[in-house]
Amino acid sequence: MLRAKNGDNNAFGLVYELYFTPVFRYVYLRINNKKEAEDLTQSVFLKVFQSLRRFEEMKSSPLAYFFTVARNAVFDHCKKKKEVVFADVEAMENRPANQDTNPARIADENEKNLIVSGLIKNNLTDEQKEVVALKFTSELSNKEISAIIGKNESAIRQIQCRALKKLRECLNSTNIAL
Repeated sequence: MLRAKNGDNNAFGLVYELYFTPVFRYVYLRINNKKEAEDLTQSVFLKVFQSLRRFEEMKSSPLAYFFTVARNAVFDHCKKKKEVVFADVEAMENRPANQDTNPARIADENEKNLIVSGLIKNNLTDEQKEVVALKFTSELSNKEISAIIGKNESAIRQIQCRALKKLRECLNSTNIAL
């Protein structure tokens, strides 16, 4: 990012290659429309490129910076469409988990994904859904999530712990072993 900030266009190309997939995955999980997610992801990279002068490495990691821009872009996009914004966890069930070819194991894993996504969708707050999506789908650290959401790390840990506790309680009440 520093090389790109100093005018090295090849460096921004490397940044694009490095961050495109996680940013696209995040945007897609939020709006659940591949074409719109592709367009929105491109606009995120354009916005970051246009604001490189303002990027300060010490304040946040480059990935957190991208996710902050992506989060704001998703909010703006959904506000224009008058939609409620939250992590669409149902899309998680469509992502490839592994390359298993055993139909019984694949069906079992798909059923478990449906159960977990239903529990997340129906039992967590929007804030908890977002933290869970950023942590477990986008694989961000609490520090990075903190920078994106604008809450301190201990608040992120609390939100995550409460969400996982709630999911554990719900899962125990269903008597289904994952």
